[in-house]
Amino acid sequence: MSIQFSRSMRALRLDSFRATRIGLAFAILIMLALIVWFFVAKVTLYEVSSSLEMNADGKLLVTFPKEARSRLRPGMPAILRLDQGVDQPILTLPAVVWDLPTDGEQVEILILSDALPLDAQQGKLAGQLDVEVEYITPAALVLRTSGKFLNRSQVPISPQTPQD
Repeated sequence: MSIQFSRSMRALRLDSFRATRIGLAFAILIMLALIVWFFVAKVTLYEVSSSLEMNADGKLLVTFPKEARSRLRPGMPAILRLDQGVDQPILTLPAVVWDLPTDGEQVEILILSDALPLDAQQGKLAGQLDVEVEYITPAALVLRTSGKFLNRSQVPISPQTPQD
């Protein structure tokens, strides 16, 4: 038996699409937030070291690849990550680029913490150094990666003057 036409029209008229409208409004808000984030957020780009060693003055000598070394400047903030062992967490210490000697491959790094383990102070280091080189938006990063936007309007990190 079929439903009468008047009853089906009444059901359609009384049926509200409130849940659909709320879901659609919520989805539009999320999409707008993601679009704003894509064009406004700042992502930090790091250069990562290839080897670490401690000198007698207590400064860290770090080796970077040639193209990465050209982007470094004295005063740039860095993060030192030291492997302490299998069962221990990675030790994270603040640091700063101190000097870029022109005659060598190594960069001199000043560690801004006294929390270095004794074996690390004796020159035995295992880990990496991450230097903050640049801030960039996700949109610019996508364009740069695709080859449409190469190294234009970069926002480099302003070097801070190192303190003794």
